[in-house]
Amino acid sequence: MDFSKAADRRHTNSIKWDSTAIENISSNPDAEPFWVADMDFPTDPHIAETGRKVAETGIYGYPSFPLLTAKASEWQRKKHGWDVPAEDISFAMGLLHGIASCMDLFTQKGDTILVPTPAYRPFREITENQGRVMVDHELGYDHATASFYLDRERFRKDAEKSKCILFCSPHNPSGIVFSEEELRFVLETAKELGILVISDEIHSDLVHPGKKHIPMNKVNETIGADCITLFAPSKTFNIAGEHSAFVVFSSEEMRDTFRKREHAMRLDEPSIVIGELASSAYEHGLEYNNELCAYLGDNVRKIDEFLKASNSGMKMVNAEASFVAFLDCIDVYDKVKAEVEAHPEKYTGGKGGGILSRFFGVNASVAVNDGTWFGDQWGRFVRFNYGTSIDRVLGGLTRMTEALKAL
Repeated sequence: MDFSKAADRRHTNSIKWDSTAIENISSNPDAEPFWVADMDFPTDPHIAETGRKVAETGIYGYPSFPLLTAKASEWQRKKHGWDVPAEDISFAMGLLHGIASCMDLFTQKGDTILVPTPAYRPFREITENQGRVMVDHELGYDHATASFYLDRERFRKDAEKSKCILFCSPHNPSGIVFSEEELRFVLETAKELGILVISDEIHSDLVHPGKKHIPMNKVNETIGADCITLFAPSKTFNIAGEHSAFVVFSSEEMRDTFRKREHAMRLDEPSIVIGELASSAYEHGLEYNNELCAYLGDNVRKIDEFLKASNSGMKMVNAEASFVAFLDCIDVYDKVKAEVEAHPEKYTGGKGGGILSRFFGVNASVAVNDGTWFGDQWGRFVRFNYGTSIDRVLGGLTRMTEALKAL
C-alpha cells in the first residue's frame, strides 16, 4: 500500500467530509477535516476485492458465517499472542453497541461507572442515557512532558466509589498504550473491590512500532476479575461504516447472558456485507496492518518534530497508538480565547465545537475535535486525526501554527 496518497472522500456520504458537520464544529464549512476517527486511506485490497465480489453477485439473502469467530480468534493469536478459543468470542453489531449492551446487562440503574478522561464522548452518553452515573476519573497529565499517565492512587480512590470500570486500551484520545503492569493493577483493583471491567480495545491493532498492546482478558487469565474485552476490525482496516465487533467474557455465565439478549434482539448475526468484510480482514489483512502501523508511527515522529521546530506553543501528547492524537494548546489557549471573544462576528456557527476548534476552523481552515468534546475540563486541547497522507497532515499543521503566530 502507498499510504502517502490519501483518498478523495468528498461526495462519498462521509460524515468526516460533510460540510454541514464540519461547519458545526469549526465555523467554516470549507475547513479540511482532521476530526472524525476514520482514515482517508483505502482499505486492504483483499477487503476491497471482497466487497466488489459481494456487489457483483447481486444477491443479498440471509447469510451464514460459521467461521467468523474462528478467524477473529486466529487474528488475536497472530497479532497479540492471545489464544482465545473461537467458542468464547461473541459477535456484536458494533463496538459501542457491545459496550451499551454489556452495561445494561451487568450493571444497574444508579450504578457509578468509572471512566478515565479525557474520554470518547459516547462513553458518557451511553453511561448517562442508561441511568448510570459517570465517575469522571481524570488521567494524570504532565504538561512539561506532554504525557498522560495512570495515576494509581487516584484511580484506586475513584474505583472504590464505582460499580464498574469502563476502560479504553489503547486510550482514546491520548494514545496511551498501557503496560502489562498497569493492566494488572486495574484488574487486581477491580477484583479486590468486586467490580466489573469493560475494556474497549478498538484501537488495539494500530499500536505503533516499539509498543505492544496486551488484551485485558489475556492479562486477566491469571487474575480472575470480572472482565469484558471488546475488539473490532473497524478502525484497523478503515471499515468503521460496517458495524462489527467481538466480545470476550471472563465467565461463561456472562457470555451466555449476553448471547441470549443479543439473540432476543436479533442482533447476534452480521449482515452479508459485514460478515464478508470482517472475514476477509482477519484472514488476509495482517500485512496491510503492519504497513499501516509503520506509516502511522512515522507520521507521529514527523508531527512531533514539526511541532517542536515550529515553536507554536502546541505539543503532541503520548500518541503511541491509533491515528488520532491530543494536541496540547495550554500555552496558547489564553491568546486564542481572547481573539475569539474579541471578534465574535468571525466565529459564528460552530455550536458543536469550542474555542480552539472554531479558531482553527476559521483561521487555519482545519477542522479538529475540540477538547471539550472529551470533557469540559479538556478545552485546552484538540484532537487531531493524522490518519491521512503526511502531506495533508503537515499542510494542516502548518496552517495551524501560522494562525497561532499571527495572534
